[in-house]
Amino acid sequence: MTTQQNSSGSSFHAARRSRITRQIVMGVTVTAIYAFLLTPILIIILSSFNTTSANTFPADGLSLQWYREFLESPSFLAAFQFSAWLGVVAAVGATVIGFLTAYGIIRYVGSYREVAQSIAMLPIMVPHILISISLLILLTVLPIPELAGLIIGHIIICLPFTVAGILASLDGVDPQLERAAWTLGASRLRILWEVVIPLVAPGLFSSLIFAFIISFGDVYIALFLSGPGMTTLPIEIFSYMQWESTPVIAAITTVQIIMIFGLGLIIERLVGLRQIMRI
Repeated sequence: MTTQQNSSGSSFHAARRSRITRQIVMGVTVTAIYAFLLTPILIIILSSFNTTSANTFPADGLSLQWYREFLESPSFLAAFQFSAWLGVVAAVGATVIGFLTAYGIIRYVGSYREVAQSIAMLPIMVPHILISISLLILLTVLPIPELAGLIIGHIIICLPFTVAGILASLDGVDPQLERAAWTLGASRLRILWEVVIPLVAPGLFSSLIFAFIISFGDVYIALFLSGPGMTTLPIEIFSYMQWESTPVIAAITTVQIIMIFGLGLIIERLVGLRQIMRI
């Protein structure tokens, strides 16, 4: 009996040590992966404070001159403002279309919801460069202004994310509330405006912010569809780096990182990034 107890105790301790070892190995592996992914971002941030015009690391000193150069550069500021404007327009358009799409999927598709949701997610499966080329060909066939084509392209790439985020919010809305409003004489439009939209407002706002982030950082759509006076910030950075490379690019990138991080915190605060990314 004592021998069996000792054997059982040894097996238990061996299994426990094995489990602890696996946890340690997993923790070290995950930490190493995150360090590998985040170290370049940290290097860019530190390089933006360099005192020399060379992209060296570690920095020779600490200076804000490259942030000042960014703020004093007409081309970079114009590109930043245009990217922000384009991001807002595309985000609003994608959020409106995404809400109507998500509401239709939730309330009217029924048993075909998974199929409809998969169709709504299709743009995320198509490489952005193919979407850009398709829109470029469309612009040669139809008399669509270049700015309109650029906006349409950005709405297309933002739409899957807004649909996913708003679907997650609409899942928590009790359809009985809409039926109650309907029986009290409210029209469909009034139900949407006074019942549904207030309940999903955090999801709508989060989807709007996420769509803005996607649009602001786009390269391919803008690369193919931008015209004179419609240069986005990523394209301006790309053009600048073809001729010279100074820490001003690191400064601009750092500003974008801080902006995106801040917007991500707002989304996490409202509904959670997991809800938005549930595609």
